[in-house]
Amino acid sequence: MKWCITFCLTLLLALPLRAEVAIQEVTSPGGVTAWLVEDHNIPFVALELRFKGGTSLDRPGKRGAINLMMGLLEEGTGDLDARDFAKARDELAASFDYGSYDDSLSISARFLTETTDAAMELLRGSLVAPSFEPTALTRVRAQVLAGLLSEQRPRQDCRT
Repeated sequence: MKWCITFCLTLLLALPLRAEVAIQEVTSPGGVTAWLVEDHNIPFVALELRFKGGTSLDRPGKRGAINLMMGLLEEGTGDLDARDFAKARDELAASFDYGSYDDSLSISARFLTETTDAAMELLRGSLVAPSFEPTALTRVRAQVLAGLLSEQRPRQDCRT
């Protein structure tokens, strides 16, 4: 339910101020309920998905697994490696953001209305068919481990 509220708020912030905003509740064939706000004066789509879960669900001794998974989602799909995925995304004037928090996971996407079909297909591929290439796995794993080590280090007081 949180992702529905976040999705709606994201769209509302993108809308010009008006006296009335039409919010539609829609349900997918799979039973997912969402809020939809449309304004055909704005030539872009903003999508925000939230899922229950998050880093608090990392298994004992496997801290960082959720961050690793989310970090790998933008590292390619199908026959696209990380560079080709980024190039395809940029050619579509799209941006995707994959986030992990203590109690949730988020996927944000923004793209031009005219590239909706291609952008949604690229986003879908990253979610349902990520490539998990060995080189990407090694690189993202090192980034996640560096982040975990940084969190463990005591903060230095920089005041003189």
